[in-house]
Amino acid sequence: MLKNVIRKIAQLSLLAAGVMSCSGHVEDETVPEGVLRIFVDGETTIPADGRTEVVFRVMYGSTDVSSSPEMNIIRKFDGDESRLQAGVNVFSTTTPGTYTFTARYYDDGAVYTDNEVTVTASPAGDIHTSQWYQKVLAFQFTSTTCIGCPDLTSALKSIESEKPGVLCPVAFHLDYQGSDPMTIQQSRQFAAEFIGSSIALPALYFNMHQPVVSMSNVKAVIDEELDRELDTYEPSCGVAVSSELAETGGSVSVSVKVKSNLQQRCRVAVFLVEDGIVATQIDDPDYVHDNVVRTVLSEGIYGDYLNGRIALYPGTEYEETYSADLPEAWNAGNMRVVAAVLVPTEDGSSYYADNVNSCPLAAGSSDYQIVK
Repeated sequence: MLKNVIRKIAQLSLLAAGVMSCSGHVEDETVPEGVLRIFVDGETTIPADGRTEVVFRVMYGSTDVSSSPEMNIIRKFDGDESRLQAGVNVFSTTTPGTYTFTARYYDDGAVYTDNEVTVTASPAGDIHTSQWYQKVLAFQFTSTTCIGCPDLTSALKSIESEKPGVLCPVAFHLDYQGSDPMTIQQSRQFAAEFIGSSIALPALYFNMHQPVVSMSNVKAVIDEELDRELDTYEPSCGVAVSSELAETGGSVSVSVKVKSNLQQRCRVAVFLVEDGIVATQIDDPDYVHDNVVRTVLSEGIYGDYLNGRIALYPGTEYEETYSADLPEAWNAGNMRVVAAVLVPTEDGSSYYADNVNSCPLAAGSSDYQIVK
């Protein structure tokens, strides 16, 4: 408490002396003891190319704490505030705009902060947008004990045959009136979000829309809903996905790249699915299950933010990478990576899938799908 009082007195004295303006702009790089200030070493305007960096110098009195684990920098942009990792004192971006930075330093239970600095990121290169091929992410909720689920699976396979390359299904297995050997904890989490506590199967949802309506297993109904979904929007983003399996087959590395036509915040959701799993379905011991979600690589229901919560700049490529260890029971040769880019709903309260792509898990890749 005493330290905070001393710091405030020091600030008032500096204001009176004209060393620091009321806006917090530092006129002199001499920093009194017990005061924390942040400076930009070099230019405060950089190209938004994702490579050019601004370097900050953070001084606590006469001590340089720029890379101290007790120091972190707060970034403000477009109404959003986020924290750089402790000890990180560099910044680069691919999103043009004006960014504001303050520093915090933690010492003996006290928190010190003082001035702010601004950095301007200028557009780098031309904005290039594309007409993306439209694919629909289909969440199927199913169980080996579900009587109507095989009909839904058959309907989806027929639609995939009739409209190749449009649907990208992932199947979450659930314990339903009995145990299912392909149930995972993430399946329960997704079911709780989309179906609710009173689970009724089969269930199918397109593009993670909220609120969503459970559909029947009748192909004509699903066809109608899919056509309606395709007509309601044009994808604003493209997705490219690649996967590399370790030589031993025990681990996989996944890369997801996204380009957006709009300046918007986006997320990515990434699933590992397996085809050709033989497991009893009701009274059929040789039933083959496809699109089974083995794990979800991204965090939470709506995945991971791209570009650190900063809006994507049109035409610029952004990338997220993932890795996972594969249990021996999984057949990597029958597995795929499914990656979806999510954009905000109109009211900003949630996210939905704007586009999706997939590739084989073993040394697979699928580039951006563009309408010719």
